[in-house]
Amino acid sequence: MTGAVQQPAVTGGSLFPPGAMLGDLYKIRALLGAGGMGEVYEALDCTLGRRVAIKIAHADIDPEYLLREGRALAAIRHPGVVTVHAMGQHAGMSFLVLEHIQGLSLDRMIVDRQSRRERFPVLEAIDLLVPVADALAVVHQAGLAHRDVKPANVMLAPAGRVVLMDFGLVVPHADRIGNRIVAGSLPYMAPEALTGEVGDGAAALVDVYAMGILAYELLTGTQPFQGREPFEVYHAKTTRPALPLSAFRADVPDGFAELIARMMANDASERPNGAEEVLWELRALRRQIEAEGRIKPLSVLIVDDDPEMLEVLTLLVRGAAPDAEIETTEEGRRAVHSVRRRVPDLLLLDLDLPDINGIEVCMLLRGMKLGDACMIVSVSGRATPADVELLQQLGVQSLEKGPHLSTELQRLVQRVRPPKRLGR
Repeated sequence: MTGAVQQPAVTGGSLFPPGAMLGDLYKIRALLGAGGMGEVYEALDCTLGRRVAIKIAHADIDPEYLLREGRALAAIRHPGVVTVHAMGQHAGMSFLVLEHIQGLSLDRMIVDRQSRRERFPVLEAIDLLVPVADALAVVHQAGLAHRDVKPANVMLAPAGRVVLMDFGLVVPHADRIGNRIVAGSLPYMAPEALTGEVGDGAAALVDVYAMGILAYELLTGTQPFQGREPFEVYHAKTTRPALPLSAFRADVPDGFAELIARMMANDASERPNGAEEVLWELRALRRQIEAEGRIKPLSVLIVDDDPEMLEVLTLLVRGAAPDAEIETTEEGRRAVHSVRRRVPDLLLLDLDLPDINGIEVCMLLRGMKLGDACMIVSVSGRATPADVELLQQLGVQSLEKGPHLSTELQRLVQRVRPPKRLGR
């Protein structure tokens, strides 16, 4: 939960009135929102002269939740995740200083569409889901699970930025105690989250389930499982599948409907294996829809200054996708020029190049918004942990040159290539 200018000001019962000072640094301007965990204020950072959001936990909430949220946000650098600036204390209360996000929450957008009896077009829904999946993939790669993915926690900011908000319930994948606690927003909670029976290392699949509910709601304007009491919702989720999307609209492609159904699977093992896999499938679906149902060969750009490795990677890609259109180059600058000419579906990139290195190539492509439409994968034998962390922040997956490269690359190509069948 962070600040958003479109939220109506909340009056009465707030901890701090406008004009109050926190820690002699932050001047309260307005209460932006309040919930079960705490309150969020718009404030002025008097030292830097910038607007910030201040999140303060209620007195009866363990301050560890706020500290855990701050640490989780501090560990992630991604445009789809709100930035944490600092943590402080005032009058015995802990508070987080967060980036102030100006924009419109997705739940407000859904209500607005419902009031006008409109639905999100398929491509618009995918364009909203892709950055959410991208942000969640980075969260999961950091070893964390969000646990409260819902439309109210997705903010549409200027310049097309989509931001995942409110990390108050975040837990590490391996936190057995945290994953046994029943917490979240009922309509979006997976069955195992409702019973506190999240499997070890499977917390990310709870986020996948919630994102499936979110996607269903975007397309239909309604939640798939409803009830007045928690037990009724749990019973609906565990005893019957959701009404198929085709019952609401005929323009949702079969591949998209099937992906959402798998995301909402009652059995966690039947869901896509994390947000990154969802992201790949969404991007493939979008490419396929843009091609108006025509099957286009997978386009691949391979960048490596070792001619033998270029040949090996070409053979591996050809083995996984015989009809792939493959282009190769040995230089980073030529790779950038090639992507400017035609954005490939998949870019395989060595980090050690003779002119500019692979990380610089990624930063250039992301900066020019050229790499957003393709899957970028670094293939290196000497990537350091710092390299891998930076690549993750850029939304780039890393593969290591070695005995498992063939299997991993084949699996990746199969995920990236557009599905063979896609109904309209």
